[in-house]
Amino acid sequence: MYDKQSCQFTHASIKSVAQEKGYYSETTERQLSELVEGPAHQVLKKLRLRYMIDNSERIRLALYVGTMLMRVPHRRRKAFQMLPGVLEETIDNISNQVDQWARTTTVGPELISRRYSELEQASKKFRKKPPAEIIEKIRTPWPSKKVLALVSAMTWRIVPADGVGFFVTSDNPAYFFEAEAYGLGNPQSELTFALASDLMLFASWQGAHHETIFTKTTSAIKREANRRIASGAERFVFCRAQEDWVAEIANKQKPYLSRIQW
Repeated sequence: MYDKQSCQFTHASIKSVAQEKGYYSETTERQLSELVEGPAHQVLKKLRLRYMIDNSERIRLALYVGTMLMRVPHRRRKAFQMLPGVLEETIDNISNQVDQWARTTTVGPELISRRYSELEQASKKFRKKPPAEIIEKIRTPWPSKKVLALVSAMTWRIVPADGVGFFVTSDNPAYFFEAEAYGLGNPQSELTFALASDLMLFASWQGAHHETIFTKTTSAIKREANRRIASGAERFVFCRAQEDWVAEIANKQKPYLSRIQW
């Protein structure tokens, strides 16, 4: 394991790293184990043995990958960073609605003044402490139906390392280009997810939708996959062996990432 914070490699078991006590409630942890991880592990095992999966198994793996997009520290940090802007936008929208109401209503000035006072009080309250429902939504690990539908519908290419080198993974294992133009629903969007140290899933809209394809790899594809995963890591990059190139790509501030033409 490579730690981007300390810039050091460590030999550690999965039980002792990337774990945070109380990150989810016991109920949520149990649901993740029973509803997401357990059903997906059999699918992952089949793919690692190079067996084709059926539609029901694709759905199970789509849920697993979609959950990995949501349950990681990277997603939670980004959501909290966006929260002030989202709240301000919401407050502005409500304020505009109140302005429009005040211009067209026939009620007296006292009620209008009261509504503006209530809006100001609510604005101060939410700026100081966002609504509990929003905080809970940010902390939830569950992907939306839209995300699941998109992940499931994409063309999946299963790419092996072919015995030369290996793939890395990280504490943010499901990587996709986060720029607005490259959201999952964009025709150019791609999602990269390590199934094992010698097997990578590339999901895109290149090819027939809902299709799973086993394909060969190239050195360029392996390098691109590892650059994506390492660049998206919040802190930890997990690797099969201690190699200098892992630290190099993990520490690169502005890595050059490119789309893969299949």
